[in-house]
This record gives sequence, C-alpha cells and structure tokens, in this order.
Amino acid sequence: MSNLHPDTLSYKNTVFDFAFHPSEDIIATGLISGHINCVKYVPGPGNNESLWKVRPSKKSCRGLAFNHDGSGLFTVSKDGAIGALDVSTGAVLIKKPDAHDHPINAVKLLTENILATGDDSGTIKLWDVRTGSETLQYSDHEDFISDFDYDTDSKTLVASSGQGTISVYDIRKPIMLTMSENQDDELLSICIVKDRRKVVVGSQEGILNIYSWGDWGDCTDRFVGHPNSIDTICKIDEDTVATGSSDGIIRVIDILPNKFQGVVGEHEDFPIECIKVSHDRTYLASCSHDDTVRFWDIRYLTGNMDKDNEEENEEEDDENDENEETQGDKKDDDNDNGEGGGGGMDVDSDDDSDAPKKKNNRRPKKQAPAPSNPGFFDDL
Repeated sequence: MSNLHPDTLSYKNTVFDFAFHPSEDIIATGLISGHINCVKYVPGPGNNESLWKVRPSKKSCRGLAFNHDGSGLFTVSKDGAIGALDVSTGAVLIKKPDAHDHPINAVKLLTENILATGDDSGTIKLWDVRTGSETLQYSDHEDFISDFDYDTDSKTLVASSGQGTISVYDIRKPIMLTMSENQDDELLSICIVKDRRKVVVGSQEGILNIYSWGDWGDCTDRFVGHPNSIDTICKIDEDTVATGSSDGIIRVIDILPNKFQGVVGEHEDFPIECIKVSHDRTYLASCSHDDTVRFWDIRYLTGNMDKDNEEENEEEDDENDENEETQGDKKDDDNDNGEGGGGGMDVDSDDDSDAPKKKNNRRPKKQAPAPSNPGFFDDL
C-alpha cells in the first residue's frame, strides 16, 4: 500500500471552491478569475494530469457540483449565472444568465434531477436539471446563504445563513418548514451527522452549534475551541467531522461526546475556503487563500487503511498458498522421477523460508469514466 498523496495544485488566483468526481479520481476547481480547471489526481510527485481549463465567465466562480454520474459539472458565479460543462471536454453545454438577481454563493446537487442554489440576498432556488427550469424558490433569509446539506431519506434541505439562522425545507413543498432562533453570529457551514439525529453548524465566532433533528428552535449543544471562524465542514463519518478555519488549520472533531481529535493539515495562516472528501474516502482536499488545493491522506480516519492492509494480507496468503501448491507439485515430480524426497523437501523448505514476502503495491482498479451525457438542461 502506498502512502503517497497527490501533488498540491497551485494556481495564480484564489480557489473559491472545488468538487470531487463521484466515481473517478478527478477534481474540478473554480477560481476567483472565473477559470475552471479539471485535473486527474494521482498519488506521487509529478503524476497529476491536467484534463482541461475553461473560463465560461469573467466573474468569479463561486461554486461547483458534479451531476449524479459525473458526466456534467454545474457552475455558479458572482454574476448570478448557472452553467453546465461537459466533463469529458470542458465544453460549455449551457449557460443560464440571471438565474439569480444576486451573486450565487452556494450550490448542491440534492437528487439526480434537483439542484439547489443560494445567493447573497438569502434566496434559495431549486432547479430541475433535466429542463433547466426553476421548480421552487424560497425567500426566507435576509442575508447570504452560506452552505447546504441534504438528507435523502426525508428529502430535507438544511441551509445556514449570514443572518445567524438555519432554515429547514421539505423540497417537495413550496414553503419553509421552520427556521431556528437567531444566534447573533454569522453561520457559515453546516453538516448532518449522527444518522440524521444532529446537525452541526460552524459560526463566525469559532463555535460549533449542534442542533437536534426536529428541535430547530435553538442549538442543544455547543463546542467551543476554534480560535477563528469555522468556514467549512465536511463529514468523515456519522460521529466525526473535519472543520476548516480561517486560521488555516483543518481539525478533526468527535461529535457527542464532543472532543478535539487532532489536526489533519494546515495552510499556514491562510483562511481555508473549502474541505471535501474524495469519492473513495482516501483523501480530504482543502483550498485556501494561498491559491492552492492540497490533498491529505485520511485512510487512518475512514478505515480504508485497514481494508488495504487486509487486501495485502489476503494477497500474501494467496501467494503463499500458490507457493505451497507449487512446492507440492515439485515434490510429487521429484518422487515420480525416483529422486530422494528428503533432499527435495529440505531444499524447498529452505527456499520457502528465505524468500521475501511480496506486497501488492497496486492501487484499486478505477471504474471506467462515465459516458458523456449532455442531456441535462436539454429543453432549456
């Protein structure tokens, strides 16, 4: 098993957001300059491969989201536009200008067919990606929408906002279900954990506010300890989250019982814009104001390292079994030829004890790239 991670991606401008492909080792990055880059990331120095680079808008790219099968990439920008790119070529399939009247700040694919966007004025819109049409609009906030998370089973969207509240929506209904009490602090990031029993929200003051699902009035617990704002959160597992702070440090936090577990990595003193986990849960990536995207190996957190070790041990056991079978065949051949069986067994035994065990250093076989599907937004 290799413990290498991919090289850092370095740019000439600030990276506002990035997105991991849902099934392939591909990452897309969106820059303040409006450029969008697509890179195949590979462990080891100098192995990353740039696939394409486009600039669909001169305004900053505020967010990215792959579609369900990874064939398309949705983009949102400061000018209020939504776009869709072909992942195989980078070609612009559609650009929907003036999708919002204000700069779009958050985007998330909720289902195979529904995309959510939130803007600086507090407006949330849901889009049918098959037609490009707006299906629902919520205007319950008075300040920017900072982040989304979504529960598939209950079809519930939760949103954090700069006005200090979180809002809750059943995406099948045209009105908001509820809104929390105002925390008198900007809420910047949000994550559903504990099998939908808790929602963790990061704030400008560096406090993790923990809400109980269904009890949205006020948070039921708080975790204090971040010295600066918690700008981004991602889930490691149902009991653990990673936080990215404006002090440049990525921390791992256990939720209920609340405990600081350790530091994954850091961007020196540069604020972290976004952290996300790769499709195979091997890497956590982070982007910062140092104009980079960095990769951190988190198999020790996700359990993938144990799985890799088990696979290696299985490979070694299989090789040992094959060697024993081969040796047994040789013994039978020796006996058939009338040679002394004792001498042959001694030689085989000595060779077997001195032979070094082989380890499988191959990475798991990746799935074939998803076919191009320019069909979304077809009827726009």
